[in-house]
Amino acid sequence: MGVNGHHEPRRGCNGTVCNGSVRPLDHFGDVDPWTAWAYKPRTISLLLMGTCFLIWASGALDPERSSSADRVSSVKRGVFAMIAVFLAYSFLQAPSTVLIRPHPAIWRLVHGMAVVYLVALTFLLFQTRDDARQFMKYLHPDLGVELPERSYGTDCRIYVPDHPKSRFNNVYEIIFDEFVIAHILGWWGKAIMIRNQPLLWVLSIGFELMELTFRHMLPNFNECWWDSIVLDILICNWFGIWAGMKTVRYFDGRTYEWVGLSRQPNIISKVKRMLGQFTPAHWDKDEWHPTRGPWRFIQVLSLCVVFMAVELSTFFLKFCLWIPPRNPLIVYRLVLWWLIAIPTIREYNTYLQDSKPFKKVGSFCWLSLAICIVELLICIKFGHGKCCSNFSASVSKVNAFVVDHILVSSRLASRAFCVDMEIPNNDKEKDIIVTK
Repeated sequence: MGVNGHHEPRRGCNGTVCNGSVRPLDHFGDVDPWTAWAYKPRTISLLLMGTCFLIWASGALDPERSSSADRVSSVKRGVFAMIAVFLAYSFLQAPSTVLIRPHPAIWRLVHGMAVVYLVALTFLLFQTRDDARQFMKYLHPDLGVELPERSYGTDCRIYVPDHPKSRFNNVYEIIFDEFVIAHILGWWGKAIMIRNQPLLWVLSIGFELMELTFRHMLPNFNECWWDSIVLDILICNWFGIWAGMKTVRYFDGRTYEWVGLSRQPNIISKVKRMLGQFTPAHWDKDEWHPTRGPWRFIQVLSLCVVFMAVELSTFFLKFCLWIPPRNPLIVYRLVLWWLIAIPTIREYNTYLQDSKPFKKVGSFCWLSLAICIVELLICIKFGHGKCCSNFSASVSKVNAFVVDHILVSSRLASRAFCVDMEIPNNDKEKDIIVTK
């Protein structure tokens, strides 16, 4: 409360967060009368509707019908119903995030899906390797079968004159592989989330170094030099980063003055406004500044480490749990991680830019780190003795890789620290010269 009873404006706003809390929805403008129904809470009504659905699905009023089902199907239905109840609670009552488009409830639902995924991973962690592989059959009937090893580096010749199909068959097989599209789309999505081109190239080159480091463990990482350098880095990753940064510049240059659906003059404008609901309400400029100081360098480096660990877990989980590359579970996991990463990056960047002495990361940041840790634990536990047959021959490479990363990181951090410390020294020298 300010002077004469007037409220003072709120300070400390950054993006969609003010003073450590999420800004209310009406901060971005009044809700349009045509869409006001979507923002009115109807928790009791939906609870009653959910209760009716549970009564029908569980057979609570007809025990004889439910007792005739076999035990396996009853357990499946019970587990799915348990997940549905928790997701319904998250959809209605979970804490709001920094994102409001297309609707805050969508991101509350994503929060619930992340919790379910974390709990499922924790359950999987306490199983044996064979039981976990057989458990995957309940998620997809084609799983539980050992996968054939596939290596991309068995024949690195670009030109094969005696091949019956094509003289460039090795190149054709790599180009038309399913991972090419995944590379491009993945880096396009990362560019939209991170919005910093040097940081994206650090991640791009860093992951290729990780493939080189761990190729003694996974046959998938054994690639030809032209596949790793030319196709991955210079073509797929570059095109994805370029397209993503083009998208970032497009949204960064827009003017965000939203007008309600009821105030649109014609049908075409109304359709455009409806489609615009799936675009950002405003565009935040992320400021990472990894060379601002040693601590900021470590914070940004931690983000890169988590990113590469999540990507690495994709291949190790696929190998340890016998999941084929074209299985839909791989796509579901990647889509879920993409949905989780969108608010996570926003929360983490807000955390870095916040100047308060006491602060904490957001809920999505905590969930992302927890999921990453549990995935790595599953890979370590289930991959023990399976993907390390040539470890003794490659341990020197791994040690050299780790030592090089530590030395480079320490040198960059010390250089950033020296830059921060040399500026006042130069000013002092100038003051001494002027005084003399």
